[in-house]
Amino acid sequence: MRLLSGKIFKSLIRACEAWKLIEKNLSIIKISKQNVEIDKALGYFIADDVTAEIDLPPFDKSAVDGFAVRSEDLTSASLYNPALLRIIGEVKIGSKPEIVLKSGEAARIDTGAPLPVGADAVIGIEDCNLLGEYVEATKRVTPYANVVRKGEDVKKGEVVLKKGSRLHPWDIALLKGLGVDAVSVFSPVGVALISIGNELGDDISILEKGGIIDTNKTHLLNLLRQYPVNVEDFGIVKDLKEYIEKALSKAASRNQLIITTGGVSVGLRDYTAKVVESLGEVVFHGVAIRPGMPVAFGKIGESLVFMLPGNPVAAYINYKLFVENALLFLFKSNIRSFPITAKLENKIPSTVGYMEFARVKLFREKEVEARLVRRKGSSILSSIVHSDGVVAIPEDSEGLKEGTLVKVYLHTRPWIGVLSMGDRL
Repeated sequence: MRLLSGKIFKSLIRACEAWKLIEKNLSIIKISKQNVEIDKALGYFIADDVTAEIDLPPFDKSAVDGFAVRSEDLTSASLYNPALLRIIGEVKIGSKPEIVLKSGEAARIDTGAPLPVGADAVIGIEDCNLLGEYVEATKRVTPYANVVRKGEDVKKGEVVLKKGSRLHPWDIALLKGLGVDAVSVFSPVGVALISIGNELGDDISILEKGGIIDTNKTHLLNLLRQYPVNVEDFGIVKDLKEYIEKALSKAASRNQLIITTGGVSVGLRDYTAKVVESLGEVVFHGVAIRPGMPVAFGKIGESLVFMLPGNPVAAYINYKLFVENALLFLFKSNIRSFPITAKLENKIPSTVGYMEFARVKLFREKEVEARLVRRKGSSILSSIVHSDGVVAIPEDSEGLKEGTLVKVYLHTRPWIGVLSMGDRL
């Protein structure tokens, strides 16, 4: 398991062991808190439990257009024996009722309007007959029928969002309804992004010179934008010690996390891990996963460095496994992301000793099935584009048989749970 194309890693560790080492070192990153205006808080992670200071709704309100009534006046009402009630007024939405309902009385009421004093139910307009100043109720109603009770949505003192919750549009809408103007969140993490490689360029002209366009930077930038991070793009750095050292030193001086791509294998011209070792410490170099084996992790001063391979799929797999999970850990996330269970349409071979990530496409006939995407190289970016997620094949497996029920970790969700698979072996 130590050999990689004739080049020797000092050691390969399992993915779960790599994560434990990352998790142990994440404590050096100190995340502060800040208050953010509620309308600008989308995507942030809650730093303290949010407790409701009011009931929502703040009063009993009508769920329909109709008449506010006393339910005891309608205990015998029916289509053939309607109850006759005198209309004493009207309650419009957005107004505070000034009338008091007595026995034998009713009040017109809009959907969403507060119930007047004395009323404990609403009868819908479709169950009424209007007779001038009176209304016939043709249906019996029970107490609080067609009424949204005070605090039915949220009760005062209730914890509506727990620490570590990520703010979605619906969360912000609820907080707005509770009168929350600002919320305490974890401050953004500073992330430096460095592409390393003599062959890289930013536009198509590089192809004429035998180079390749740097897709990793674009990919990682957009993946990182899904989280509250401040990304500093260091662009493309030549795979030379002095250039890498300069970029890493500068990045470490003003960022909490550093993500590099490229120059991390074990060739003579792969300098990234060597430079990190000279500036700080390499915690591990080489993980028994495919694709993405050359990944390394280290630290420079108070900054943590994720050294990802240059091959696009390998970089992506390592981002999902290690970088994204590190961000969720730092933000004390309570996100629950569950994989999709599917039946394999075809067998998937694997090599014992490695956790392999097979890209699959989901489809449904009689049940949800997963079809292997036949593009498995670590540089084949289209294998991500044409798949919905990955199947993680554990280290002790020689592969999965056709018809096996598997967990598919979606590209659109965090891969929570993968890194604990090795603990069960």
